[in-house]
Amino acid sequence: MHVMFIHPNFPAQFGHVANYLVRQRGWSATCVTSIDTGHLRNLPFPVITYRLQPGAAPPKVFYNPGNLQGMLDHLAAVYRGLRTLPKLRPDFQRPDLVVGHISYGTLLYLRLLYDCPFIGYYELLPPPFWSRQLDLRQDFPAPETARLSNATYHALTYLHLHMIDAAYTPTRFQLETAPAELRYKIRPIFDGIDTRAFRRHAIDRPVTFRGITIDRDTRVVTYVSRGLESIRGFDIFMKMTKRIIAKVPNTLFLIAGEERTNYGHEMSRIKAQGYHSFKEWVLAQDDYDLDRIRFLGRIPAADLIRLFSLSDAHVYLTVPYVLSWSMMQAMSCECTLVSSATAPVQEVVDDGVHGLLGDFYDADGLAERV
Repeated sequence: MHVMFIHPNFPAQFGHVANYLVRQRGWSATCVTSIDTGHLRNLPFPVITYRLQPGAAPPKVFYNPGNLQGMLDHLAAVYRGLRTLPKLRPDFQRPDLVVGHISYGTLLYLRLLYDCPFIGYYELLPPPFWSRQLDLRQDFPAPETARLSNATYHALTYLHLHMIDAAYTPTRFQLETAPAELRYKIRPIFDGIDTRAFRRHAIDRPVTFRGITIDRDTRVVTYVSRGLESIRGFDIFMKMTKRIIAKVPNTLFLIAGEERTNYGHEMSRIKAQGYHSFKEWVLAQDDYDLDRIRFLGRIPAADLIRLFSLSDAHVYLTVPYVLSWSMMQAMSCECTLVSSATAPVQEVVDDGVHGLLGDFYDADGLAERV
């Protein structure tokens, strides 16, 4: 059985699945992506990198296309590359199954190349572009450019939902964003967490972690997000730090994540004020004890597991949106979770059972839960 996984940003949702199918089930797999994967070693399957422009070097980092044309560029590049692949690699085995992320348009033309089932990874469809519901946070409303972009950005998702045989999505919250007449094709199946890797390790204190000394009497509160942005409540968390330090002065806050916005709309407002990131804007709004708050940036998985193992309380905040892997990884590492009582979180966390929940905007209440 040969399965082809397609995602512009390898490994994304498919790397661990491909690894499992090859190593545990004896399948063969091929992963197709747009980024440079030359730094990866000992993968049990080949990775094919397509070029958005013929002859152009693949990028090291993937950024979501900002408009429909960007999506169409990926769609054409995947088709162009796979159409010519048999000539370049005569030993290439045609897939028995194709699996891909349908937001990026990468599967659409491939029905002309492969006579096999197609499975789509469905992420979500946003609310109508003219509505207030498109504002992921009401205090950072979507600008005109974001609304116009959203009017056409997800057209390929609609087309894919018609052409694929089946789809899956991580949560019921995401499923309910799909058109009602097409939900029968989609199953809610979470991406999965490698619980053998993400498990708590006993770490004696005092200990030094990434150059930071943690004493025996230090209480560690952790926060992890791919981007330090509004929809993941970075500003709410920073307000929480002041409340917590006031009551528990020996608290150390360890924050992992890049200084970037991936999904929210805050940058359109704060850039006009001269700020280059949401983190920069948040830190300028108040006087924070940066001796007790440490920014780790993006850290490798091994350090992330150590971070969770050091955590006395892990804070995960989100508006109703895609649920972050980091929350599930923290739970897999047996962290005591304090989170926002929003729809995707409440699918997997009962308040007082699997974690402690509070209102997303209530920094005082969430701090009390910590």
